Amino acid sequence: MVSPVVAEFLGTYVLIAAIAFFGTPLMIVAAFALAVFLAGPISGAHLNPAVTLWALLSGKVGQTKALSYVGAQLLAATAVWGVKKAFM
Repeated sequence: MVSPVVAEFLGTYVLIAAIAFFGTPLMIVAAFALAVFLAGPISGAHLNPAVTLWALLSGKVGQTKALSYVGAQLLAATAVWGVKKAFM
């Protein structure tokens, strides 16, 4: 079973990669749907630090989980940036 933090990383990676490499609305929506489908049952598919902050402030997740999710999301975005920089 995949941990929720890994699910957040992978889901965010898929979404940000679609934005960075394709940029078309259809690809972005398809990537978002795929990410939510895959990460949703495991982590809730926050996929965005703003969503995680909202979940923290509304009491849906604890501070430790929120920080680990945000860390995974930022790491995923940084990884996509690195891959794009390597190929561009």
